[in-house]
Amino acid sequence: MSYGAGQGGQGSGTEAPAVRVVREMVGDAVRMRASDIHIEPRKSSLEVRMRVDGVMQVWKELPKDLQDTVASRIKVLSDLDINEKRLPQDGRISFSVDGKGFDVRISTLPVLYGEKVVMRLLDRSMSIRGLNELDFVRHNAETFMDLIHRPLGLVLVTGPTGSGKTTTLYAALNALRSPAVNLVTCEDPVEIDLPGVNQSSVNERVGLTFARQLRAILRQDPDIVLVGEMRDSETAEIAFRAAMTGHLVLSTLHSNDAPTSVTRLLDMGVPPFLIASGLIGMVAQRLVRRLCASCRQQGPVSEVNARLLSVNPADRFWYAGSGCSACEGTGFKGRIGVHEVVGVDENMQRLIMDRAPSSVLRRSSVAAGMVPIREDALTKMRGGLTTPDEVLRQVYVKVDDLDEPIEHIAKLETPPV
Repeated sequence: MSYGAGQGGQGSGTEAPAVRVVREMVGDAVRMRASDIHIEPRKSSLEVRMRVDGVMQVWKELPKDLQDTVASRIKVLSDLDINEKRLPQDGRISFSVDGKGFDVRISTLPVLYGEKVVMRLLDRSMSIRGLNELDFVRHNAETFMDLIHRPLGLVLVTGPTGSGKTTTLYAALNALRSPAVNLVTCEDPVEIDLPGVNQSSVNERVGLTFARQLRAILRQDPDIVLVGEMRDSETAEIAFRAAMTGHLVLSTLHSNDAPTSVTRLLDMGVPPFLIASGLIGMVAQRLVRRLCASCRQQGPVSEVNARLLSVNPADRFWYAGSGCSACEGTGFKGRIGVHEVVGVDENMQRLIMDRAPSSVLRRSSVAAGMVPIREDALTKMRGGLTTPDEVLRQVYVKVDDLDEPIEHIAKLETPPV
């Protein structure tokens, strides 16, 4: 499947309508920097929406009679069964647009008015970001650099799907790769080709699970191992034992914040002594939309947002995007990361062994110097990089389990706009 330069998503006049629609849809998605295309059957139409910078927006309302032919076209391209409409299916497509290669993950799901199809776009030509491009404030950057340059131990990057965890881990690998180091990854799938790194992919259809692949990797004499995701207790235990026996292990986990990662691991059945002995640090992150530099302007924060964020609306002016051609009228262009980073000290190790609740772990983390993610987000909001609405949409900002005010965020260094 290929789209030539200068075609702008337009096919020839002899193309079938479904072929033309899919071509135009994918071309526009690439132009808009969309991460996902959602093809959704409605009662009397076929709605296509795209996720751009983490937010869904309607692309087009298509005639209902295109519903089955568009779904079939995508199934043919991804080698799925076009006759099976009762069960979900998963597939993949590879294509290029103007010389840039893309992998697309396909997922179908039977819904009330037909089959919903989601296409997730992965840009193979996307460059690896440097650690200095991850939007860390100075304190978090220094803590993260210290963690990934330890000789052994496990570092977890946590957050919901689409929060940039893989980008952070690839940036870490990029900083660590060297002819003197054997780096091996276990991923599902391999998203970006990283020269000098031995990247492997799981294949559960043939029984190659994360746990089985990880066992094989540990027989390959690795120095640093990336485990794409802690999916089950077996994989987690193998990773922790590797971290305790001379390897640096990097991995991801779904949890709400950094200290809650410990509770999540305990819930998965990982023994406390393994966590306390192997875990050296945790990163939690979210992505908020970055204000467009071309139409960014100052304006007061609303009283409702000020109350929800626990800030003084008269303190200073905030920023918003008015919308322009550079940002497709949205007021935003791209996204910026907000983080909290914590290293595991002796006190936290004791708390882990005692199965302390997440609220106690969080207090201990803050006492040890962790900057809560809400404070990092507010710092970047005050610096004009994002808006109060974005912070409220993506970050849990309640002063949870803490009594101190949040005004001390002023001590943090605000990243440049």
